[in-house]
Amino acid sequence: MRTDLANARMGQLVGADRRTYSMTGVALDRAEVEALIERGCPVVTYLPGGRLLWDDEDDAWPAWADARRERVSAGRWEAADGSLLVVVVLHD
Repeated sequence: MRTDLANARMGQLVGADRRTYSMTGVALDRAEVEALIERGCPVVTYLPGGRLLWDDEDDAWPAWADARRERVSAGRWEAADGSLLVVVVLHD
């Protein structure tokens, strides 16, 4: 996903599922993130330094469990077909 870093900063990224997701501007609290993950929503973690990690299916919940221990913000991103993505940003 490194090639999509510049686009992610501009509010759009291509996921591992080949969908193009756009930032919706909707910030999520922890309960909302957990509800989306329970529904099967993938998680992209934006690490300090610009690395992006995609986790879906069985890996989404552990990725969120690790991230929520840190100082994070999370947002809802959406593809044209209505598919949702949680983007978690780890802050220094």
